[in-house]
Amino acid sequence: MEKELIYIGSINKAFKARDILKKNGFKVAIERGINSNSNDGCGYSILIVNGSAKSAKSILSKNGM
Repeated sequence: MEKELIYIGSINKAFKARDILKKNGFKVAIERGINSNSNDGCGYSILIVNGSAKSAKSILSKNGM
């Protein structure tokens, strides 16, 4: 299975997203990087180790992220 990244932005949101996804059975990590699709410059992403980014995004959306 391929690892996927979800750009989050701030470190606080990345920690919150990590915790939500872990509670839902995902194995995740936080990575610092640059989002080339944003004017934010440096930011943080969630690395999805198991599962799909689509499912993870759906869970985060249901949790107000």
